[in-house]
Amino acid sequence: MAEAIPSAPRKDRKLVEMNWDPITRIVGSLGIYTKIDFENREVAECYSTSHIFRGYSIFMKGKDPRDSHFITSRICGICGDNHATCAIYAQNMAFGIKTPPLG
Repeated sequence: MAEAIPSAPRKDRKLVEMNWDPITRIVGSLGIYTKIDFENREVAECYSTSHIFRGYSIFMKGKDPRDSHFITSRICGICGDNHATCAIYAQNMAFGIKTPPLG
């Protein structure tokens, strides 16, 4: 399970809220929501939403987790790289690997 690591609250922090919903060029039900501190180069909050059921959790049961980025990247003809990236992040979290810092 992913673990959120809250950043220390700072009074000088200027968060810019940026939302894209819907992202119609990709899929009409996709939305991206972010809060970014550009001065400190930190993403304070970021998440995506979609109302399309793809069934990843169902058909990945019993599969080797090291194959998840190969399998999930082929589900969608448009955003395979995003599915592969998310699968790699999930693998890193499962194996306790820290991702590199932003920038």
